[in-house]
Amino acid sequence: MSDSTPAPVAPTQATLVVRGARTHNLKGVDLTLPHRRLIVFTGVSGSGKSSLAFDTIYAEGQRRYVESLSAYARQFLERMEKPDVDGIDGIAPAIAIRQKNSVRNPRSTVGTTTEIHDYLRLLWARVGRTICRQCGKLVERESPEVVASELLKLPVDTRLLVGFDYPVVSATGLFTPGDAEPDGEADDSSGDDLPFEMGNGRHGSNGAAAAEDPVTSALGTLRKRGFGRLLVEGRVISIEDAVLKADALRGVASLAVIVDRLKVASDVRSRLTDSIETAFRDGDGAAFAVEVDEAGAPTATHRFSERFECRTCGIPYEVPQPRLFSFNNPFGACPTCHGFGNIIELDLSLVVPDPA
Repeated sequence: MSDSTPAPVAPTQATLVVRGARTHNLKGVDLTLPHRRLIVFTGVSGSGKSSLAFDTIYAEGQRRYVESLSAYARQFLERMEKPDVDGIDGIAPAIAIRQKNSVRNPRSTVGTTTEIHDYLRLLWARVGRTICRQCGKLVERESPEVVASELLKLPVDTRLLVGFDYPVVSATGLFTPGDAEPDGEADDSSGDDLPFEMGNGRHGSNGAAAAEDPVTSALGTLRKRGFGRLLVEGRVISIEDAVLKADALRGVASLAVIVDRLKVASDVRSRLTDSIETAFRDGDGAAFAVEVDEAGAPTATHRFSERFECRTCGIPYEVPQPRLFSFNNPFGACPTCHGFGNIIELDLSLVVPDPA
């Protein structure tokens, strides 16, 4: 140990206090170390650096952590002996990163050699935050519990319509407002130019499935799934009424399906969470909650998504996981250098020094 070590400070909650360390060749060492500081033990070989750091401080931190586990969990862990020390205060569960003699390769770094990289990428995947590259906002996945907590912050007795958007699909795919009407003028082109499902009548003998109104088909599907209401132009109507007025809905890209109607109160959390789960499941991970007044007119709309994407920009992102932060894994490696940090290619200026 260095003779210039400052005198120990008074023990506080922000310090690690070691008293009477006698592990291996230590002779009753007393010292006080501040928390949240980078501390370096220096000295000649045999002065007790490793005995103090690994065999005393780290060993006691790990021993206390293991003792806090259940008896069932402790049976799978190695039994640790108490280090020869009078007392250690202010210690926390410890991680020791030891240098190891491993086979080196061009991808080896200080982080991989000492294994600290394994801890860092696990830390980044678990507590890291994803920021949208376009708008700079935090990207997060909204679970039903998170959405319910946000909605319950609204004033008590606020009326809510919880639901999801159900896309209207025609025989050729999504039916958008720009598509031609199903009952529009016939095309003079041959059936060879039509999609497989429609062309040459291969989908059915009379093409009835291809000619089915997509809105009527969507309403029938929703009714079979047990849903009974839609939100159309700010009004709640039943699916039965929507079937009778299917012509008025023709050309819409999606139908706003109502899963539940409720008022904000302290005792509706379970019901609200269940309704949001249903909306997420049938709405492909997206849901909405519409605030309505006493007359039932919408006053505000809240949209939620359990997909890992930016709500503002609609940009999807990869869910953080440890392999994403590993340059040794193809999932996280640079696509250009494949994790080596350099590339091998021909330099034509060296091959042909004089292009003339």
